[in-house]
Amino acid sequence: MFDGFEELTDQNFYEKAMASEKPTVVLLTTPDNPRNQSFYDTLVKYQKLYGDKIDFYWLDVSKHTSAEDLGVFDFPTVLYFRDTMELERHDYVPSEEDVERAIRRLLRL
Repeated sequence: MFDGFEELTDQNFYEKAMASEKPTVVLLTTPDNPRNQSFYDTLVKYQKLYGDKIDFYWLDVSKHTSAEDLGVFDFPTVLYFRDTMELERHDYVPSEEDVERAIRRLLRL
């Protein structure tokens, strides 16, 4: 569905997204959300640029409850994790500047 983004489940969310050795970007959404394309179009550029340094994932919130555990109730939402910590959250369609700032923070640039 989101080329270049691996799908997560509740069972592997913590291990792959939060506790990963690499920073991660996670898109939380439902497959039929009309705003998905806008989010994806903004994020895919950074996936292509930084996919070797950052893992990109998506989670189907209609099948999994991890979003609720993180206090996310508006979808799509993008979360940015490093060292088990959420560093940034976009519950709106982020601008390229918003994503660039979050990516730089993930990579400590």
